[in-house]
Amino acid sequence: MNRAYAVAAIILIAIVALIAIDALQAGQFELGEGPSGEKAPDFTLKDIYGRQFSLSDFRGKVVILDFFYIDCPACREEIPHLKAVKDKFGAQVIIISISVNPGDTDEELREFAEDYGITWRVARDTADLADAYGISFVPTLIIIDKDGYIRHKHTGLTSHEVLESEVMELLGA
Repeated sequence: MNRAYAVAAIILIAIVALIAIDALQAGQFELGEGPSGEKAPDFTLKDIYGRQFSLSDFRGKVVILDFFYIDCPACREEIPHLKAVKDKFGAQVIIISISVNPGDTDEELREFAEDYGITWRVARDTADLADAYGISFVPTLIIIDKDGYIRHKHTGLTSHEVLESEVMELLGA
């Protein structure tokens, strides 16, 4: 009898875990929403045009890190939302799209950026940022305040309304 309960409990736990994973992939809830207080790990990358930059170069600005890869449909759907944020806040917000797929080449990413009208920095994750930032699913957006602290993390498609509201809060507007 106890064995039957143990098996049932294991099955129930597995089902709950699968539902949670499916919800994360579908972007039905967000991880770490709200101030985390964690200092964002600094990094240095080269963008798809060979220009080197570091996260610390943008201190004093709100930064959105967009972890994605080319063949991710939800990542493509995220682009208009990021464009809306960029259009609204201009130079006050820095957006950096970082491909976490080792198979995405600079050439493919340049073509992708051109095809989707991406005007912000695009780079490949050559510094293990997916691990440093705890990225398990894409798209994942990390919003960093002017002082370099992670304030919001969104897994899955996130609307521009949510992003704009959080950016406005961080800009003190």
